[in-house]
Amino acid sequence: MERMPWWVGWLLLGVLSPVVALADPLRIGILGSPGAFTDGFESAIVEDAPDWQLVSDSRQADVMVAIGDNAFIQSLTLGRPVLGIYVSRQLVALQSPQSCRCTAVWAGVSLRAQLRVVQAMMPLARRLGVVVGPNSAWNLSEISAGSDGLQLHPLSADNLTALGEQLRDHLPDLDAVLLPVDDLLLDSGAAKLVLLTSYRMRRPVFGPDLAFVNAGSAASAYASGGDLVRAARQQLDNWSRQKRWLSPGFVGTATVAVNDHVAGSFDLRYRDSQSLGKALGEKP
Repeated sequence: MERMPWWVGWLLLGVLSPVVALADPLRIGILGSPGAFTDGFESAIVEDAPDWQLVSDSRQADVMVAIGDNAFIQSLTLGRPVLGIYVSRQLVALQSPQSCRCTAVWAGVSLRAQLRVVQAMMPLARRLGVVVGPNSAWNLSEISAGSDGLQLHPLSADNLTALGEQLRDHLPDLDAVLLPVDDLLLDSGAAKLVLLTSYRMRRPVFGPDLAFVNAGSAASAYASGGDLVRAARQQLDNWSRQKRWLSPGFVGTATVAVNDHVAGSFDLRYRDSQSLGKALGEKP
């Protein structure tokens, strides 16, 4: 077989090298409600990522990042691969990954992450009630499975009246109550009902997010802005390299918050966010 002249290899290298160097960046369109969170997310998502570029016109985007349920639904109509951020788990489950080319970082945190908070602050707790509704971040199969010797009792409700009945009937037999992220069930009216009932019956409430902790939950693991950015960057990195999404799921790391006053009134361990975060190995 005749050997290729030495100069042919150099010629090919000279032809191919510019192609590698001039590879197009990943063009990212972001859709979300105007505000500080969306603005901050846009800035953070492309930080230290020279091969990623934000575009304002969805027709120029290689992928769309949609923040929240409404933006996710709207992005599905644009004919682009979609990454949803803080999207209801049930909404994502209704989509076909093959037809929509979509995935998502679910709203909330995993049940396991929230249970770690309870176990750290109430090591003697054994019977935990877990609220669950049609749009909740956790499902009945997860709750029924239990975890690490804990008895998890689902408190199923699809409206405020049913939730009140569940709490009145079962709280006396429980050590604490866990709340999932559920924008349909746990609105401001439900927050008042749950928290006031827990105070009267002396049973602490954990979850579902920072807003509830500020309102009166004892503590919660929650998906902070930084947690969501990290999860989004992982998905986008996989898409840029392999042109496919990772499976939908919760953030890989969660942040914790404690309501110092409420934790103190229930005599719980780790009565501030910093000490609880260290106990759970939370990243600074």
